Amino acid sequence: MTTSPGAARPAVQQRSGVTRTRILDAAIRVLVDRGYSGASTVAIQNEAGVSRGRLLHHYPSRDALLMAAVGHLAKTRIEELPSRVDWPDDPIARISLATDVGWSTFHQPYFVASMELWVAARTNENLRTALLPTEREIGKTVREAVAGFLGPDLTSSPRYADLYPILFTSMRGAATTYLIDRRDPATDPHLRLWKDLTRIYLMEG
Repeated sequence: MTTSPGAARPAVQQRSGVTRTRILDAAIRVLVDRGYSGASTVAIQNEAGVSRGRLLHHYPSRDALLMAAVGHLAKTRIEELPSRVDWPDDPIARISLATDVGWSTFHQPYFVASMELWVAARTNENLRTALLPTEREIGKTVREAVAGFLGPDLTSSPRYADLYPILFTSMRGAATTYLIDRRDPATDPHLRLWKDLTRIYLMEG
């Protein structure tokens, strides 16, 4: 019994998807562990356990691969967060939990990997130009996730649009200090400030 080309195509596509995910996951590990300068295609293919031909088939350049890896991880880790948390009905409790969850996303491998690309892009015009669309997509994913954290009752506040960029840039800036000062993010003194600020903006404004 022979298999028609049409019937075999989904299996091939599935295998291709598995290989692509393995490569992307390996790229993140190498980028986080070795930095941008050490994230060579050879190091990534070895980490992924694939041939050079297979890696180049999916991602013909190192920078394209690294950007795809960061975007992939950000979407898979952040996009699903709102649906994985048992969010409380009480708005103050929800603000507190949403702040904790939001802050935790800045201590994930995708953030470290993003920072590696940002620093490299400062002196690499081609990388900077190519990175902008990826960062905008990640920004959109984060905005949608944060809206899911807080829920429609809180985000319907007219002051939410003003609050979001303040929280986002403040958390991102604070998180960069953890790249060199390894401490417990759960004890960060900004957490109380962010929670109070969110309550004031969305409930008292």
